[in-house]
Amino acid sequence: MTKYRAILGLLFFFIAVATFAQGNFHKGVLHLNKGKAKEVYIEIDFEFPQRFQQGITYMEPKDFDKYMKTGKMKGKMKQKMEPKHFEGFSLEDGREFKTVWYADLTGKAIKMIPKRMTLEQVAEGPINVYKLYSRTTGKINQELADVFFEDRANLVNYIQDNFQLLVLKDKKNPTNVVQINLLNYIGDNPRVKENYDNNQYGLRNQFSDGFKMGKYVNKEFEAAFLRMIDDYNQESTTDSEARSR
Repeated sequence: MTKYRAILGLLFFFIAVATFAQGNFHKGVLHLNKGKAKEVYIEIDFEFPQRFQQGITYMEPKDFDKYMKTGKMKGKMKQKMEPKHFEGFSLEDGREFKTVWYADLTGKAIKMIPKRMTLEQVAEGPINVYKLYSRTTGKINQELADVFFEDRANLVNYIQDNFQLLVLKDKKNPTNVVQINLLNYIGDNPRVKENYDNNQYGLRNQFSDGFKMGKYVNKEFEAAFLRMIDDYNQESTTDSEARSR
């Protein structure tokens, strides 16, 4: 009886693992270089953000269908691709990821050489905004290490609520939001600047004494910042369309 229970336990374990793995693959369109594109299923696992930011793992639709039917993953079903081979990807749930060059200048050991990464894009227009999630292998900060090793159940929540927000306008590469002069980005729009000064976006609240930004921000900061950026982008796009008529 004990033997059968052990077998059943292992069976349920493997089923759970397979179900979890299936849930990590998201249907989308991979935008290759030279304007080419193809439908694929891309792995998005927030326990290991580096696996979709520094390269992707994906499955062709026919292989994904086989995997869903059998629950068996053969080696050749999963394919990998580096960011240098594609411009980004769009997921069916609406999320967009773009390949950009970024040099992290926020740490003590400044890395001056930009690195090609594929990041989630959360604002598009004259001002583009991207999210860079923390890697969970290699050299990581102490707070993340504590969560990773001591509170694994909350790891994904921590990663999704502690990230770098990168901003790009009139430059080749994006900059961490903590390092920008905000007036250089929104100062040419008096209405948006006045709204910011009057805290209509709720962004000024995020700079209170109790808020420790470091190089990371949270979802609350992101929401307030994007309210301002979306307002700026929308007006800039409207003005541009009016001038082109």
